[in-house]
Amino acid sequence: MNVIIIIIIGILFASFGQILWKIGMNEIGVVSEISVEGITHIVLNPYIFGGLFSYGIGTLFWLIALSRAELSFVYPFIALTFVIIFMASFFLFHENISFQRLIGAVIIVIGIVVLVKG
Repeated sequence: MNVIIIIIIGILFASFGQILWKIGMNEIGVVSEISVEGITHIVLNPYIFGGLFSYGIGTLFWLIALSRAELSFVYPFIALTFVIIFMASFFLFHENISFQRLIGAVIIVIGIVVLVKG
């Protein structure tokens, strides 16, 4: 399997994990104090648990990618998670997106394209 495909799969799983964490924390609400009971409530939330699982799978793909390519090639792709989360924030959570953030996301994508072509 092509290393870029492996990287993309890892990034998608990691991003999906972050999205599940946000859904879970939206369901739980604001955490006002840290306690064993509160942490247990967070970890046992199905969205949080699913997010941990998804993030773990993403990490496994990431490790496979690192075994096949140089760190200086693989690591910049992590910036794509910012773009995916940026889009999910807008479409799933209806967060406001400023023009500066949009430009930043476009610059990240351009940077990844330059990296892949180089």
